[in-house]
Amino acid sequence: METTADPLAAIRNLIGEDETTASSITPATPEECATFDDDAMVCTCNNVNAGEIRSLIQSGTCCSLDDVQVKTRAGGGCGACLPFVAGIVDVELKKCPNAQ
Repeated sequence: METTADPLAAIRNLIGEDETTASSITPATPEECATFDDDAMVCTCNNVNAGEIRSLIQSGTCCSLDDVQVKTRAGGGCGACLPFVAGIVDVELKKCPNAQ
């Protein structure tokens, strides 16, 4: 099952932008995400590595892509990393038995 997420949904709601104009993010596949070791930089704009994202999910500090973006600002620069950030979040959430 392919999951899409809109990392800017909360901001769009605040400014009243029509949801039909929002683009969605297709997360990278688990295989693509596995190519990132913990030290690999995922978001170079905001200096966020894969291990930081994984740690936030595994610790329960973050439970969604939105949470990770708020905590780390990953994907808030150029946005090119969003599929990988979303993919890593998806992979880690599936590993967590308490994930919602």
